[in-house]
Amino acid sequence: MKISAINVVLLCVLVAAAVVTGVTGNWFEMTLLLLAAVFIFASAVYARGQKASDVLRLNAIEYRDERDRLLAKSGFAVVGIVALILAIAEFILAAVFQELLALASAQVLVLSAVWGVANSVAAKRG
Repeated sequence: MKISAINVVLLCVLVAAAVVTGVTGNWFEMTLLLLAAVFIFASAVYARGQKASDVLRLNAIEYRDERDRLLAKSGFAVVGIVALILAIAEFILAAVFQELLALASAQVLVLSAVWGVANSVAAKRG
């Protein structure tokens, strides 16, 4: 029943966040976080099985071999581009409506920095 390290981290973060939201009395949010943790755990366990398709393994972040890892890199590249575009759109909306501007700015800066580092590492390896 071993799952990937990434999924273990995701589960720990979700459960910790659920505990914090529960302690603060936010029961609805706590329930959502726990449901997300259960879904991620169930998906990861199922993806480890022999009947799991390539797409299921990739979506569950449970790679079986190097081919899965290479496919995941392409998928994450697209997600990264879309995340950066959405973060910039969020930044623009935050600036226009003057709400959560610092958070939107930080998100754009972090995503841009990660993108630059990831591209540098990929170029050096390639």
